[in-house]
Amino acid sequence: MRVVYGGKSIDLADTVRQILRPDRKQLYDPWFESYHQWFGEDRKVDRYVRYLKTLLAQAGVQLEGASVLDAGCGFGLTALFLNLLGAGEVHGLDCHAGMIRTFNAYLTFLPYDLRTYPCLGDVAEMPYADGAFDLVLSIEAVSHYRHWPQFLAEAARVLRPGGTLVIADSNNRRHRRTVRRTHRIWAAFENGPPTENIFGHRVTTPFVAKRLEMLENAYPNLSVDELDELSRQTSGLWGKHVLVAADAYVARGVWPNSRWDGRSCPLDPTSGCYIENLLDPLELVDRLRRLGLRAWARAYFGGARGGVVQLANRLMTPPALSVTTLLFSSAYRVFARRQDDAE
Repeated sequence: MRVVYGGKSIDLADTVRQILRPDRKQLYDPWFESYHQWFGEDRKVDRYVRYLKTLLAQAGVQLEGASVLDAGCGFGLTALFLNLLGAGEVHGLDCHAGMIRTFNAYLTFLPYDLRTYPCLGDVAEMPYADGAFDLVLSIEAVSHYRHWPQFLAEAARVLRPGGTLVIADSNNRRHRRTVRRTHRIWAAFENGPPTENIFGHRVTTPFVAKRLEMLENAYPNLSVDELDELSRQTSGLWGKHVLVAADAYVARGVWPNSRWDGRSCPLDPTSGCYIENLLDPLELVDRLRRLGLRAWARAYFGGARGGVVQLANRLMTPPALSVTTLLFSSAYRVFARRQDDAE
């Protein structure tokens, strides 16, 4: 797919190939190659761009000249595409240092006068002024946020009057098959065993083993049994919080008593992110309305290729039927608009 940017015709697939060149691998986070290996084919790049255009059309958003925030931008390819598709400026915010480092690295190779700005930070505490953006996007990211209610409040704060929030995700808590599948993903990430593929996810080191390694390094004098028990009783904690809980045990004999219950999403103890949380799109809508935004939800059944599937998706998912249609789709869209002062 070709776009015109800065008066030049640009092939988006060729842009991706420039980024993925083997001689640049050493400058990127090791996760980047496997994370975006599906982007190596022209047709998949084209399909993803159509997906973005369809998503923006559903939201009634005009991208041309808009100031955009991609919240939970990952390695930044979505933010890059949005800029090349006509956004005036795109800011990408993510808490993963390796992703932002990679994003910054490949931007230096691209021969375009881009207005794309990566930023390391937390979507629950955005480093942006009130009313900074026309559009805030969260694409397959909200289910990884540690504090998603705070993200909604921050998104409402940084939207300009008339601005739009778009949330797209595939972890619908109202869809029973998705719930069953996600519970199996949670168990694999929390307790293992390592696996190359569980519903598209690769588990190298289970979270309990990551916590055990942290504890072994910090408390080499504790017994094997004590370390093992501490690693299991610090589920849901991350970083220094794991060690603070262990300090209480060492100092006062108080166990953390935070075992994984099998019904909540485990937290990565090194990044502090959820692996795949389950959220109710109608709860998101309710919270956004309480923040003063006009909000609605839609089920999403696919259609990025266009044609009959896209037409059927549009006809089957009007917001008025969302209570019913959201029961039958793993994916959902939540849209919210901040009222214009003139409205």
